[in-house]
Amino acid sequence: MTLHIVGLKQVPSGVHNEMPAIHEHELQLRQGTITIIIGANGVGKTRFMETIAGLTKSEGITVSYDSHPLWRERRSRLGRKKTERNRPAMLRYSYSCQSPEEQLFARTVRDELQYVMRPYQLDEDDRTRRSIEALAAVGWDESWLERDPYFMSGGERRRTALACLFAPPASWLLLDEPTAGLDAAGHEQLGAQLKQQAAGGKGVLLISHESDWALQLATAVIIMHTDGSVRHCRREELLMNPHWLEEAGMDIPAWLRVAHQFACLGVPAKQVWDPAALALEAAHSVKPSIHLLRPNRPPTVRDTRTPFALRDSDRHPSPISLFDPRSVWLTYILVSAAILFQSTWSGLGAMALVVAAAIHFGKIPLRRWRSAIMALTVFTFSVALIAGLGPQEGGGLWSTEAALVSLQSLLRPLLAMLLGFGLPLAVTPLRLRRSLEQLFSKVGKVPLWVTKLLLTITLLLRFIPVLLSEWERFARIATARGKQTERSAGGSFRRLQETSIPFMLALFRLGEQVSDALESRGVGKERQPTLLITEHWKGRDTVLAAVGSAIPVIFWMWQ
Repeated sequence: MTLHIVGLKQVPSGVHNEMPAIHEHELQLRQGTITIIIGANGVGKTRFMETIAGLTKSEGITVSYDSHPLWRERRSRLGRKKTERNRPAMLRYSYSCQSPEEQLFARTVRDELQYVMRPYQLDEDDRTRRSIEALAAVGWDESWLERDPYFMSGGERRRTALACLFAPPASWLLLDEPTAGLDAAGHEQLGAQLKQQAAGGKGVLLISHESDWALQLATAVIIMHTDGSVRHCRREELLMNPHWLEEAGMDIPAWLRVAHQFACLGVPAKQVWDPAALALEAAHSVKPSIHLLRPNRPPTVRDTRTPFALRDSDRHPSPISLFDPRSVWLTYILVSAAILFQSTWSGLGAMALVVAAAIHFGKIPLRRWRSAIMALTVFTFSVALIAGLGPQEGGGLWSTEAALVSLQSLLRPLLAMLLGFGLPLAVTPLRLRRSLEQLFSKVGKVPLWVTKLLLTITLLLRFIPVLLSEWERFARIATARGKQTERSAGGSFRRLQETSIPFMLALFRLGEQVSDALESRGVGKERQPTLLITEHWKGRDTVLAAVGSAIPVIFWMWQ
């Protein structure tokens, strides 16, 4: 039983490598082992884990669980080829993301456990047994089944999320920074449980920055380099070659330097990986003259590329970024006003063409937010259908007119939102703030009320990409937990529920952050000097603003 990853460039670990013989671009992880993923900050560890879970599709990398590929191609009813997640492969793993407690949405622990086990079609006795075992794995008994996660502490919610990881009968456990928020006892208990799961035949793949804790558990290590390559080695190989971490752009932890020196002195591996035993050995056996020096290695050139984190918008910047932010936002306001004033289907259709043209020629990166856009679209048409249902004066239970009126009123803000989704990515809040300060400045000074207004606007705009990222994150996690692979009406409604409730709770948290940011970055009573003039209104900005002004006038006359 293996987790097979193809398409990774590997760094050879040397002649003493005892890992299974594999092709240069293939990686095989076996069940019954614990593999740790380590790498420098920003190298793409989380994105790599999401690729293994099928939440993100990376070009050139294929993943399969046993003989089940994670992605498969099939033909739609119209004969077109479609790539979708393969459900049998999705059922092979159980996934715990960063801050998994934020994804809880049920009102009891029992319901959360039942939800993650639902895709496996277990009978009631098996579900009950697995629920009790999952609670025992985090140190709880069955009395916690009726507890409400919304009234738990942060640590208790984290334990609930970890119990949801252990409950399904999956062959693999994928964990991303699982010890965040856990105390020392929680660390010890989680480590013991992961060892027990591996001893029982499950495969464990783990990301952790706490290398001293994680490497005690590891059977093997995957070291991610900044150029996208990986090194797959045994834990003992890393112990004898700690400079591999430097080659991957990381610092060697002090404890690993000490452990390396003791390993070179012949201290047994069991004591080397046990900090308490290692300290005891140091107190009785090490001579004061021994210096734990840094190995002399040639400096390595660090490649700052992060292939797993690279977005399409980074490769192809939007032409909108060439314009002055004032002209961009003025045009957006005018076009949005024209959209919201439409009261006929012909006018709304024409504005849809204008929005489509702006998105296409402006290269506004909507693909990144497709999950949120799909959810908003489903919500729009669902509300329109509900508006059309109900007893009618002339008899019947359906009113086409009421449904169309509701649909038209909801499509207007949807079009305006589609047009505005990409603007914060193309025009950064800092550029907008500077340009507006230049606009409102008086003799080199900005009035206090203007500064506060600009701070509020730019901070709110700063949080728009954050909100979209949060929706995208929760949608991915809902897919991993609910194993929804088919696109159906029922599945869309379930995903909307499973995503929207955690997302709304995230909104409350972000609201507090916005408030704190406004207070911490607020301006005192004295007027503040204007920043350096960095934006200049050019001829193309005049043309853009003129086009934006002409659109509402033309459509008003049409109306």
